[in-house]
Amino acid sequence: MTEIYTTQPRVHRSGITAVDAADPADAGGAVDTRGYHECRFDITITGTGFTSLEVQVLFWNSRQGVWLGGGKRTFTGTGKHAVVVDSRGAQVFLKVTVFSGTSFALSADYSLS
Repeated sequence: MTEIYTTQPRVHRSGITAVDAADPADAGGAVDTRGYHECRFDITITGTGFTSLEVQVLFWNSRQGVWLGGGKRTFTGTGKHAVVVDSRGAQVFLKVTVFSGTSFALSADYSLS
């Protein structure tokens, strides 16, 4: 039987005010979930003239040296939100893919279990 531990929240991304133009160059900014099953992202979004914002979870493939796109989630309001990812030990990254509105700011903490 595998034991599952829960970690204290840590910062994944902060001060994000623009859509990510591309995937990260490497896994340097990824959340390493090795030894854990899930990664929960606690997301705070503020904005002006906010209509919607979409995020996508990326998974790092170390053999190929590329990111693979996972699930997406669209938020239609500002506030505090949570996204739970079945990460199963992967290196993951939360990418901002689409924004509609005047301006936004996003920060994301993560915790593992």
